[in-house]
Amino acid sequence: MSDMNTGKADTILSVRDLKTYFFQDEGTVKAVDGASFEVQAGKTLGIVGESGCGKSVTTQSILRLVEKPGRIVKGEIFLHKADGEVKDLVQLPQNGPEMRAVRGGDIGLVFQEPMTSFSPVHTIGDQITEAIMLHLPVNKKEARKIGIEALRSVGIPKPERRIDEYSFELSGGLRQRAMISVALSCKPRLLIADEPTTALDVTTQAQILDLLRKLQEENGMAIMLITHNLGVVAEMADEVVVMYLGRVVEEGPVDDIFHNPKHPYTRALLQSIPSIDSRPRIKLPTISGSIPHPYNRPSGCPFYPRCESYIKGVCEKAEPELTAVNDHQKVSCFLYEEQK
Repeated sequence: MSDMNTGKADTILSVRDLKTYFFQDEGTVKAVDGASFEVQAGKTLGIVGESGCGKSVTTQSILRLVEKPGRIVKGEIFLHKADGEVKDLVQLPQNGPEMRAVRGGDIGLVFQEPMTSFSPVHTIGDQITEAIMLHLPVNKKEARKIGIEALRSVGIPKPERRIDEYSFELSGGLRQRAMISVALSCKPRLLIADEPTTALDVTTQAQILDLLRKLQEENGMAIMLITHNLGVVAEMADEVVVMYLGRVVEEGPVDDIFHNPKHPYTRALLQSIPSIDSRPRIKLPTISGSIPHPYNRPSGCPFYPRCESYIKGVCEKAEPELTAVNDHQKVSCFLYEEQK
């Protein structure tokens, strides 16, 4: 399979026209509805948007963890493996040995809330060694040694003792570090971090982000960062994908997205966060309305009911395509259709 079909030469993950729907009695929820993007080796891709825009379901789709009644109905997810082989993860059996080897092996995952990710009845060490033995040809003693080093690499003090503790014995920050150590124990080429700092205070949050950056430099891995926190994206990401109602509405380098946002939704998101230049005691702008109910999606552009730049007679009739507006950015908006 050539790079022409599956991404650039340094692409690790290429997602093409991904659609993941949930088929329920009340109707069909189009959680991801035609998302396309790429993750480059050694780089950080930030995926942003409000809650309910499809970020986490995109992650679940990549790792083939979507539970019934949901399923991937269309699209391709190309994973470029270390040996040069390219696999379409959509074509692999969800619980087959190849897909299990990808989870935790080629792709590591840090969940949003480590308290629910760790089993409360097994020690941290039991869970790390199980992951290591699943992916590496080592015995239990060797796996424990690798586990201790993994805990040490993420800055957990006294890892020889901590490895025999339970998750509830650790603070939130240490639990998240332990979660990262599990994800990185088998040296994945891509780490997916789904809201990795949501439940943490700002000091611990900064420490976790510094840790991820340090580990990325040391291991050369790519990071896919799922978050609604634009401050985290500004600090961590090289490229940004903005999602709304399961679709990519804008993508580009982080500086372009923050300093020259094109899509009305991206602009509205950025205006709603305080900056150091904001005047005190002035109410911040908010995005009017709310994300539509999943069973009642608007026709045409999904953002038009909330959009200040809405073009009557155009936006409600058709969905705009993701279009290149310059050498770096792509936008899904009728304001830029004439630039095609």
